[in-house]
Amino acid sequence: MQDNQHGSQMNEVEKFDEWVKSFFLDPETCALDHQLFSIDIYESDDEYMVEAVLEDHDVKDIKVCLSDNELSIIVDDTDKPFLEKKEDKLPTQRKIPFPFSICSRRITAEFSNPILVIRIHKFSPGKTVEDINIE
Repeated sequence: MQDNQHGSQMNEVEKFDEWVKSFFLDPETCALDHQLFSIDIYESDDEYMVEAVLEDHDVKDIKVCLSDNELSIIVDDTDKPFLEKKEDKLPTQRKIPFPFSICSRRITAEFSNPILVIRIHKFSPGKTVEDINIE
């Protein structure tokens, strides 16, 4: 039984490695990094980390959402006084599609201006939620 768990974990690691390579080689990823906000993805022994650089934003403007295997970072600064034509401005959103389901894992988010760090724990189950609280 333990070999099965280890085997499936290796499969997930391999999927993650391949996905990260293709994600960062995708020209659209690079374009969105420059147009919206940049994202980096890291892996440790216990967790996957998504880091977003969100300069000139407050934690109240940021929302992290989940949908099965997709993580979304939404920045809504439409209430900022410096924006012109607020009615034309839509929230900024980046979607990160993982190669496996992440919604039943323990996920935490922390914003230390200007960096948002989202931690997806590999081995800790969590509540299935759609929105992640940001600390």
